[in-house]
Amino acid sequence: MFKFWTYLYLVCGIVALSVGAYYIGAQGEGHRAFIVTAHALRIYVFLGLYFMTTASLGIFASLAPLKRKRLLYWYTGLIALIIFIMLVVSIWLWTRTLNINDYYRDMWRNQWSDEIKLMFEDQGKCCGYLSRDDSPVGSAASCQDASIKYGCMYTVIFYAQHSHRYIYAGLVSFCLVGLACMVTSALLLIDCSEEVRLRLSQTHYWRKRAASKAADI
Repeated sequence: MFKFWTYLYLVCGIVALSVGAYYIGAQGEGHRAFIVTAHALRIYVFLGLYFMTTASLGIFASLAPLKRKRLLYWYTGLIALIIFIMLVVSIWLWTRTLNINDYYRDMWRNQWSDEIKLMFEDQGKCCGYLSRDDSPVGSAASCQDASIKYGCMYTVIFYAQHSHRYIYAGLVSFCLVGLACMVTSALLLIDCSEEVRLRLSQTHYWRKRAASKAADI
């Protein structure tokens, strides 16, 4: 079980690294580039490298667990550390969603260029943020249509929640696999300690028996 979960952890690392690298490479493409910042995507690259390094350490330690118990302790501790970091990141993302409307309203009014807003207006068939009078891009086809009165708030929020949902799902999955790795590592350490105890007991027994025979002679 230990090797299964450790190899699965390695796969998680490859997936996280691939996802982060792919989206950073496609940074200027689509709505996602403006909803999820490059910092959030770099987290996935960091997680991928961290998972792969940690899993490699666990696999190496499992080849001779009795001799490499210290590496198993390091392996377990590194997983516990990254799980804590992922929980902190998850809480930070959750706090951002508490004022998601205000956050993206400020982005629309003060941060995003007309090119970004035009992308949302064209695809969402909307104009402005809260309404067509709220920082619209006049060149958008939807803004030139007088019958469209509603803004793009719901379009922006939809993409934001969709993107955050995938980030949450990834972090939760990584945490669950990490917890399974910690449990199997702890069980392996218990087995190693028991094996060491039995070997010491047998060594003590045979030494005592040898000493007893020598005394009889």
